[in-house]
Amino acid sequence: MESWKKVCIIVSVYVILREFRPIDPFIIKYLRFLPEKYTIRTLREEVYPMSSYVSVLFIVIIFLITDYLQYKPIIILNGLSGIISYSLLLGSPTIILLKLSQIFLMLFRAAEVAHYTYMFAKIKNKDQYQIAISIVKTSIMIGKCSCGIIAQVLISYNISYEYLLYLSILGMVLTTIWSLIMPPVKFSLYFYKEKESALDLFVNDSKNIIQTKINESTIINLHKKNIKKYFIKMKCSEVIQKLWDDFHVAYTDANVFKWSVWWSLSLSGYVLVSHYIQLHWEEIEAHGERNSLNGAVESLTTLLSAAAIYAFGRVNGEWEKYGDILMALVAMGLGIMLYFLSLTKSLTKSYAYYIIFSCAYQIMATISSSEVAKFLKRNCYALIFGFNKLIAYILIIIFTVIIIEDKLFYSDIHQQFLIYSVYFMFLGCLFSLMAFISFRTATVTNNYRNRILDVYIYNIN
Repeated sequence: MESWKKVCIIVSVYVILREFRPIDPFIIKYLRFLPEKYTIRTLREEVYPMSSYVSVLFIVIIFLITDYLQYKPIIILNGLSGIISYSLLLGSPTIILLKLSQIFLMLFRAAEVAHYTYMFAKIKNKDQYQIAISIVKTSIMIGKCSCGIIAQVLISYNISYEYLLYLSILGMVLTTIWSLIMPPVKFSLYFYKEKESALDLFVNDSKNIIQTKINESTIINLHKKNIKKYFIKMKCSEVIQKLWDDFHVAYTDANVFKWSVWWSLSLSGYVLVSHYIQLHWEEIEAHGERNSLNGAVESLTTLLSAAAIYAFGRVNGEWEKYGDILMALVAMGLGIMLYFLSLTKSLTKSYAYYIIFSCAYQIMATISSSEVAKFLKRNCYALIFGFNKLIAYILIIIFTVIIIEDKLFYSDIHQQFLIYSVYFMFLGCLFSLMAFISFRTATVTNNYRNRILDVYIYNIN
């Protein structure tokens, strides 16, 4: 089996175990059925915002140390933080424990960048990134789907929500165990430099001496005992300079920049929608509908997303040419779905709009992730993906302060989703403008080249 396929299998097993959290589709119902009888408003305005505020701190820490620690320790931390987060919900948790659970849940989510960057670091051929990330994303969807089905079946047999919580903790334990046996990334160049300006190896080839420089692939295969011989750790100032250099090089690339903008801005909207959708459904149920199918909906959403993601992973689209238009159309479509979702009083229709919204987002998230990774140099994946995620969560904090906590004006859960729809429509307009500018720039460039070519041919003749 090819090495990149082995890496995909290892990471896929990890993410399937990581997604085994049956309590997630019914977490609001679990919290509302606690003896403390927490209200929707308490959860919306006091408990859930806590994760938004600590998110930025965790994301900064994670993307700065992930490359340095060579990915695996952060993957292990991911499972451990999940165990703590769900364990804090056992019994009759107070508001303080609920907030602590949200903090560890945010650490759990912030650390997810590690398994993506781990995969990119282990796969040498960048042409395989799109199919690799589509496989892993499909595995995530499979994990979510199976989890949702199990949760819905258990609830249909009147199993207590508490048992779903125990199963979720078991899933986190299995995730941690698997992370411990995952093969490590042997060496990261990000915080090391060569002892000499150039490393020269002399290899005897019968008559001639062939001088070669160690390239990236050779370094990756160096045995650990030889690392200290050829490399030394960089000083803090050198690390900061290297971080800035890679940061500057990455974001001056037009492809990295535009796909990163989409990835960050759309992620903030998606996280807010997925984070508060159960409160929206709970509000609709309070007005008469009692046929909760949250687990089944999450299963169907992830199943359809998995099929779509895997299909798109096999498509070699001309994203450099049509990417701007695709981003604009999808963003506008997401906004329209959220507009209908915010207005409906039907739980069934709300489920349907959410499924369409999630599937469309997951497809674009897969494309944008692979396109960003394709144009990055090795060993700076965590830096760039982490920074993109940081921007997304800064936006989430802004939304939390202005809209959710009612610091400036009051908005109920329906108005909250209406604002999200306006946000995505604004993104659609933004990317439409980017597509127009990109088209005009390309047209002017081509016309200029054609004129130069005409003059050149004329002079020859």
